[in-house]
Amino acid sequence: MNPLPPSLDRFGDELEIAVRRDLGTRRRRRYALRGGVLLAAAAAVALGVLSALPTGGPSVVKKAAAALAANDDSILHYQVNAVQDNGDGTIARWSSETWQLLVSPYTRRQIQVDTNAPRAEAVTSGDTTELYDSGNDTIYITTSQELRAARTPTMAIVSKSRLQKLVHNPKVTAAYRIVPGTNRPVVVTTKAGAKRFLKQLAHEAVNTSGAPEDFRSTILELLNAGKLQVVGQITVDGRDAIKLASPDGKQTYIVDAQTYDPIEWTTRGTTGGVTMRFPVYEKLPVDDQSQEFLSLQAQHPGATVVRDVHAYMAAESRLYPHG
Repeated sequence: MNPLPPSLDRFGDELEIAVRRDLGTRRRRRYALRGGVLLAAAAAVALGVLSALPTGGPSVVKKAAAALAANDDSILHYQVNAVQDNGDGTIARWSSETWQLLVSPYTRRQIQVDTNAPRAEAVTSGDTTELYDSGNDTIYITTSQELRAARTPTMAIVSKSRLQKLVHNPKVTAAYRIVPGTNRPVVVTTKAGAKRFLKQLAHEAVNTSGAPEDFRSTILELLNAGKLQVVGQITVDGRDAIKLASPDGKQTYIVDAQTYDPIEWTTRGTTGGVTMRFPVYEKLPVDDQSQEFLSLQAQHPGATVVRDVHAYMAAESRLYPHG
């Protein structure tokens, strides 16, 4: 009997069990200044201490939020180059390109390239999810319902005291054993742990009906809550930009000074952090040409198509070896 291994860690604090993929935005600001204050401000501007920030109409924060919250009938196309400081001296890098329909069924196609991992290309649309494996020119298709069923392990319910006797560690709330002759685990947990697990599965099922969660929802929540405020105007790669930050400086968000579209998003923890740069961020009209960006079969017309949940999960393990 063992604590759950990393390959089964999916739901975190909700339950220390789960099944990973292998189980499956420059206008000058006007200052109302008089006398010595006016002279001091003029000197500061001359020295580059003060930044010219836009005023009038909606605030920068509201404009930045509006740019992210766009949900009109269009396809959002953006690229991300990310650098993650793991806090232990190591750095991870990845890049992705995404096309996302901003209205139902929120079809989304994404190409992801991670260090030491294959190029992965996927599409989600409503309840359907697809993967393209360039290694064998095959598109694998399944549904979220099929995936949930295939990834859900068998659970054995025991008392808390019994579980602790099995694992000899009071901090462990779930453990597993492999059924002899199979590669399928049985998760041993308490009744409360199983309840949290099933609740999380139900939560995931509901979320599949809406737009996929991504960086936009995280930044929007901070902007709408007033947790990101303007701290200055800068230039990024020749573009006039505005920098916003949280009071503690752990989150910074840089937007184009004209369009308020994202340029850079950084979030830091106690030991590391992640910086995401957006070299491309645009909206495309929905027409026959742009809709092809949302289809794996349009992008790979000669590919073999396999509709099987287990084949899908095997491809998922190959394409996303780090989860």
